Amino acid sequence: MLESLQRPQSSVTVVAVIPGNQRGAAVADIRRAELAPGSGSVLGCVLGLRGGGGGGGRLVVWDAADREAPPAAVDDSCSDFSWEEVSSSSSSSISSSSSSSFRLVAVGCECDLKLLQVTVQRSTCVSVLCVSHCPADELLQTLTEQVDGDEQLRELRSMRVLSFAAGRCRALLNDHWLLQLQWRRQEEAEPQKLTWRRLGASGDGEGRAAVHHCLCRDFLFTLGSSGLIRVYDITDGCLLASVDLPAYLSSVPVDEEYVFPSSSSFCVLQVSADLSTAVAVTQTHAAVAVDLDLYFRMFPQHLLCAAPPAGPPLHAQQPGDQDRLLSSSCSLAALGSTFSPDR
Repeated sequence: MLESLQRPQSSVTVVAVIPGNQRGAAVADIRRAELAPGSGSVLGCVLGLRGGGGGGGRLVVWDAADREAPPAAVDDSCSDFSWEEVSSSSSSSISSSSSSSFRLVAVGCECDLKLLQVTVQRSTCVSVLCVSHCPADELLQTLTEQVDGDEQLRELRSMRVLSFAAGRCRALLNDHWLLQLQWRRQEEAEPQKLTWRRLGASGDGEGRAAVHHCLCRDFLFTLGSSGLIRVYDITDGCLLASVDLPAYLSSVPVDEEYVFPSSSSFCVLQVSADLSTAVAVTQTHAAVAVDLDLYFRMFPQHLLCAAPPAGPPLHAQQPGDQDRLLSSSCSLAALGSTFSPDR
C-alpha cells in the first residue's frame, strides 16, 4: 500500500510505504510501527489481536525489502519500543556486506524493560537476542529507595520510551517520572547509570493524563486530549511553559472553510528540531501547526521560564537628548562596556 502527500508549495513528496510482503503483518493489526534508523527497510511493529483491547501486543521485526526472509517475533507481549538512534560516528549499528545489526529497547506489558539486539541477513530469518532485562520490580525498588514515602510509587502502571540514543534510554513512568538508563558497552548486561526526575506539578492534573509525548533536545512536550501542551526540562523535571491550542485557535483568524471543530480530541504531537513549530493531530485527522515564537508573544504568561533582563535598559530611564554623554554612558553600560569622554 502506498500513500503520498504532495505539498502545494514544495516539490517534495512525502511517501509512506507499507510493503505488500505476505510474510509481514496486516495493516489493520499494526498498533505501532517504526523503521530502524539507517536501515531503510528494517521495520519493527507492535501487533494487536483483532477485536482485542488495550495497548499491548506482539513485537515483530522483519526486513521489508527482503521477501524471502521471514519475520522474527519477541515472545513476551510489548506495549512500546524504540530503535537506537545512530550517527555517522556511532557504533550502535554494525553493518557488513552480508548482515546488519541494530538495537532497540522494548517495554513489556508488566513495565519491564528489555534491550534487544536485532541481526538482519539477506534471505535468512531475522534474529532477535535479548541482551539486557530490567524487571519492573527492580525498577520500582530502586525508585522507591530514592523517593521514600511517595504513595504513588507502590506500582508501575505505565512506561513509555521517549528516546534511545548512544546507549542512553529515557522513559516516562506513571506519566510523571523520568527514568534514564545508560548502557556503556555494546553488549552490556546491566545499565551502568540510573537517574530519576519527577515532572513539575501542572496544577490541574492534566499533565498526568497526557495522551502523547514528544522529546526534542532536552525538552519534554506532553499533549492532553483537550489540546493542552506542557513543556518540561528533562534535566530537572521543571515545568517551563504551556501551550493552549483551543485558546490559540480562537485568537487567530482562520478561513471559514477550515473552521476547527471545538469538540476535537487530540492524540498526536510532534515538535520541529529547532523548537520553532509544534504540530498536533486530532482523532478526526485534523492537524494544527503552531508557531511557538508567535504563540508566546501572544500569550507571554504561558512562558514560565522567561528570564528577567540581565542588565539595565539600553535607553536612559529619563528622556533626554540622545547626543549627550550621559545617554552614551547608559547605553554602553547596558552592553557591558566603558565610556571614555576624552575620545
